[in-house]
Amino acid sequence: MALRVFHAHLHDSAEISPILVLTSPTPECGKTTAINLIGSRGPKSLASSDITAAAVFRGIEKWHPTLLIDEADTFIKDNDDLRGVLNSGHFRRTAFVIRVGGDNLEPARFTTWAPKAIALIGKLPPTLASRSIHVTMRRMAPGETAEPIRFERLDFAEVTAAVARWAQDHDLALRDAEPDMPGSLFGRRADNWRHLLAIADLAGADWPARARVAAEALTAQGSEQTTGIILLEDIQPTFAEKVEDRIASSAPVEKLVDIETRPWGEWSRGKPITVRQVARLLAPFGIGPATIRIGTTTLQGYRLESFNDAFTRYLPTDPEHRNKPQKPAENRPIRSGTQSDPVPDENPRKPAVTLECSGVPDESGQETDLDGDAAEREAIMAIDGNLEIPEFLKRTTGKARLS
Repeated sequence: MALRVFHAHLHDSAEISPILVLTSPTPECGKTTAINLIGSRGPKSLASSDITAAAVFRGIEKWHPTLLIDEADTFIKDNDDLRGVLNSGHFRRTAFVIRVGGDNLEPARFTTWAPKAIALIGKLPPTLASRSIHVTMRRMAPGETAEPIRFERLDFAEVTAAVARWAQDHDLALRDAEPDMPGSLFGRRADNWRHLLAIADLAGADWPARARVAAEALTAQGSEQTTGIILLEDIQPTFAEKVEDRIASSAPVEKLVDIETRPWGEWSRGKPITVRQVARLLAPFGIGPATIRIGTTTLQGYRLESFNDAFTRYLPTDPEHRNKPQKPAENRPIRSGTQSDPVPDENPRKPAVTLECSGVPDESGQETDLDGDAAEREAIMAIDGNLEIPEFLKRTTGKARLS
């Protein structure tokens, strides 16, 4: 919370502005006190317990405040317009909304770039949650005590002025800062903490170490998976239990509904999730059912290879690896995202795993290759089999259509 106060004073030196979210499971956990404490030290604090999307962008445009929203659980979850406006304020270069107004309906651009804090019971919707740093608050247990904060008796002017002066002195240094990130922070999580850790590094003493401990603890605490990622996580063991690299469409559904801690058993109006509903959730990942053969039976199902890319990208087993810079693209071999090692030119070519279902039985019961554009099909196999593209192009004599 101290770093967030500095972040508010140094807001224009940041590229990313995460929302500070104070959550609790019930009322009377100190959220309102905490958000007011932040506001008492921040610049131009503007507090509200109910606000519309238009009031947010017009208020930010007019006053450039530190926006403090309390009781957000009463109005934010079903308000798509408000969530969209708040989402837009995360990245400075796109922190704008465009609205039309006046008699001539002229378009006007409004900034949404402002430091923000939100307090609510429960959780934020996923799009807002991923743009936030989460502090979970709890009600005091019997025997725990805390000195009450009497805002009317406290004068925050001196400490606020000291923070503002420090911010003025360090503004330029922060604009080019690139702090070392903890290994568990990557992608948007790292973006959310970059400015705060840079502030801690400039503050010195024990601030850098304490800030990184907080970053890892609060990131783990605030992590919330989307439904699609939860589904991938729950389907992955189904393939591990199978000897073959394919499963029937019904196989994951049977497993999913038995997981008591997940929503699949009462997915829609108290009824279990269906094969079609699973397919719809997997479709955004580029995964879809296809005709497969298990033993002597032909049916609709999934191949492991169609999941490999999504498993690799959304279920990382080595988060630290995700934070390491990659070599320039021109220095890397052309390779499949699902294979662990590239295949050298001089090695024998791997048989494509998709050949197995590229045939249909003829009248004698023997399998024969399907007619059609063999070069195009071979292109797909070559990429899946991780062949070098120049070698592949020589073999297909330019007939393949590569997207």
